[in-house]
Amino acid sequence: KAGNVRLLLPSTFASVRYTFLEALTYLKSAQSASGWKKRQMKKCAHKTIQQLQGWAKNGNVNVVHYLYILDAELAVLNGKNKKAKESFNAAITTSSRNGFLHDRALAHELASAHFRAQGDD
Repeated sequence: KAGNVRLLLPSTFASVRYTFLEALTYLKSAQSASGWKKRQMKKCAHKTIQQLQGWAKNGNVNVVHYLYILDAELAVLNGKNKKAKESFNAAITTSSRNGFLHDRALAHELASAHFRAQGDD
């Protein structure tokens, strides 16, 4: 653990982006882990997701597409393929509508990797 890196970040965007990537990293790590390590990574992801949810609740609409991406990855982790597909689609739509094209591309890549692993190209 690096401590609370958010305190050192110069802008709100950097802090939000870091928080999103932190949660995504925890979820991707949990997907390849098992047992105690998987539970620990999932717990850390939930804590970080709660921070993003708080920002969204306080009116930061620029985190909504992040929450959809993380919701999709959480569904993948829990083996809920239908939920994952719905959340990936929502992430792609929301990020595109709000002008976050790089995040739309990320959502496409993550969805593609998941469905390829499921044998659903």
